[in-house]
Amino acid sequence: MSTAFERIRQMLTDAGQQASTKIIDILPQAAVAVLIVGIGLLVSAALYFLAMRIMEFFAIDKLAGKTPLQRFLRDAGIHKNVSHILGLLVFWLGVLVTLILAADALQLEQVSSALAVVTRFIPQLIAALLIVIFGMLLAKFLQVFVEQTLVKAHLQFAAVVGKVVYVCVLLFVLHLVIEQLGFQLSFITTNMMLAISAIVVVCGIGFVLSCKTLLENAAACYQLRQHLKVGDRVAVSGAQGAVAAFTLTSVVLQTSAGKTILPALAFYTSSYTIENQHEQRA
Repeated sequence: MSTAFERIRQMLTDAGQQASTKIIDILPQAAVAVLIVGIGLLVSAALYFLAMRIMEFFAIDKLAGKTPLQRFLRDAGIHKNVSHILGLLVFWLGVLVTLILAADALQLEQVSSALAVVTRFIPQLIAALLIVIFGMLLAKFLQVFVEQTLVKAHLQFAAVVGKVVYVCVLLFVLHLVIEQLGFQLSFITTNMMLAISAIVVVCGIGFVLSCKTLLENAAACYQLRQHLKVGDRVAVSGAQGAVAAFTLTSVVLQTSAGKTILPALAFYTSSYTIENQHEQRA
């Protein structure tokens, strides 16, 4: 019995000595890891406040407020501003880098590798959020620009075309975000790009067909400029007067009753006379 107790005591003694030796060996590494974590947390906090100041300078929240992104976040139950979310991502990026350095100091390679996978994803997420913000702003700008241009051309479907442009740009932005996040969805993105191209082609054909008269008048006006000059007196379609100006699609005549605006095609669908040149065109 005494022999068994002696063996147990010896085993416990050897285990205690081995544990003490390992603790003494790892103590410097642990001290370095603790120092790294402390400094890393301070640096991460400093990066957070720096990122918040930078985003405040560039008015990221105001830009995001002009897009549906902030409303989407609130509907999803996220009540933080976009700048706060980006600042937290920067903070946790610093924390994860700190933990990776600490794990390397403790020679915990598996832990370091697992943290590195998560760390690489955060910059992609930050870039994806910025792409969404500026992509939505670009989509809205192009929508307004197209609508105003078509309204000035007196086209009734300006709002529809503007909405189509907005959706197409958003789909392209979605494609960029998916690529930025590293998802391999080439089949979906390829089909999406084909759908966008088809929408653009259909809208282009519809635009050309609906603007047929406008384009014909523009081409006719360009040709008339080769024959008529401002000041020439002409008689056409029952109107008689001097050419006062050319617009994109029409000719402005100064008649005895005032200014008369004639579509350029009127000069090609009926005869007109240039009185001071004694020429007749058909």
